[in-house]
Amino acid sequence: MKQTTLWVFLTLTCTFLSAQTPADTTVYDVAEKLPIPLLASCQPQQHPGWTEDSIRRCAETQLLSILTRNIRYPEEARQNNIEGTVVASFIVEPTGRMSNIHIIKDIGSGCGEEALRVLRALDTAGLRWVPAIHQGKPVRMKQALPLRFKLQEALPYYIAGSGDTIYTLVETQPGFRGGADSLLAFIVNRLEYPVKYRDSCKTGIIEMALLIRPNGRAEVDNQLDFSNLGMDFQWQALRMVNRTAGLWTPATYDGKPVTTTLPLRALFKSDQPACAAANEKFDQAMILADNGAEFAGQNQPEKAIEQWNQALALLPDNTELLYYRGTALLSLNRKEEACQDFNRVKAILGVTWFEPLRRLVCGW
Repeated sequence: MKQTTLWVFLTLTCTFLSAQTPADTTVYDVAEKLPIPLLASCQPQQHPGWTEDSIRRCAETQLLSILTRNIRYPEEARQNNIEGTVVASFIVEPTGRMSNIHIIKDIGSGCGEEALRVLRALDTAGLRWVPAIHQGKPVRMKQALPLRFKLQEALPYYIAGSGDTIYTLVETQPGFRGGADSLLAFIVNRLEYPVKYRDSCKTGIIEMALLIRPNGRAEVDNQLDFSNLGMDFQWQALRMVNRTAGLWTPATYDGKPVTTTLPLRALFKSDQPACAAANEKFDQAMILADNGAEFAGQNQPEKAIEQWNQALALLPDNTELLYYRGTALLSLNRKEEACQDFNRVKAILGVTWFEPLRRLVCGW
């Protein structure tokens, strides 16, 4: 099996293009100060003492990372083992936007089209540049961007920041004793609602990424507290997972048990009679949320947003719903509204699980 890796090398041409048109439309190939991708994590105010070259290297590295994560190797090129370098050209306008994006060297099989798609998508999503400066004024400047498409053998695993080897390609998936129904029953019966909050009527979902070890032990690698329920609820979710010890069958690769990941969601609803209305409101919101997800899967973002609007009217601080709606708004180029949702998630939780996207679209 093969997967794709993209290496992007940012290069700048170095020849002055004589002005044949009025000054406001002159396109330069060289200037006193070159354009720099305007990325929030590389702003001078975030790095006091950095030189302009340091800021440029940071921004170019971040742009490389963004392109790598977003480009998809065309299936036709992959099947035909097409490799090589596509060169894109564009103009950085004084406004910081990219214009006249086109391919000046292509290797075919859809690689050029994919390079154009990603560059145009980034511009639409809000990627801007610090424009070139010539004689003290921002000017239009031509940029060349070679993108190398290269196939390589896919590893069945990745090395996590903790040093763990996590398999993403397995022969058999991890399983819970008795199957999915048994796991659901276990969660319902063994997940405890924090006693001191029973009268609070707090409802919400904590999603966990589990590591299922070769010995069948489950560990919580990460938690997302979508409704900001708090530490007591997070602890109970962790406690419930620890109670599953000995009930898991590990994944296998090449006939051997290996570590892999598995998502698990813990739903909290109080059983107090006074909380019946809160529980019903939550259930209604989840039905609307599922409807929205179905419309989104059918590429009907407007209808999805309508459903999520109704769900958020019931649960205005549900960060999972805010993220879904923000993503749909962004797909419709409604950036300002999307950023309201994305920034609301950050305000509620203090941190987001999609921070690179939020910073790219909405700034620091």
